[in-house]
Amino acid sequence: MAEAAEGYSVTIIRRREVTTWPKIGTPVINVLVTYVAAGLPPGTVTMAKADYSLEKEKAAIKADVQRRLAVSPEMYRV
Repeated sequence: MAEAAEGYSVTIIRRREVTTWPKIGTPVINVLVTYVAAGLPPGTVTMAKADYSLEKEKAAIKADVQRRLAVSPEMYRV
């Protein structure tokens, strides 16, 4: 998939909040954003709700798409 001048076209499938406890007694709310981009299976990015913004979401998704596109899948015939 080629990158357009503005970036990648993605569809947000779902945003949800999940509480984790990285330290006993200290809950942290994370936002999980599941998206799909052309040519890739659905992906999910995670960020702390305290740090969440739409701009940070877009940057995290763009970085994730670039990382995933850089990986060449292994293919063989069976």
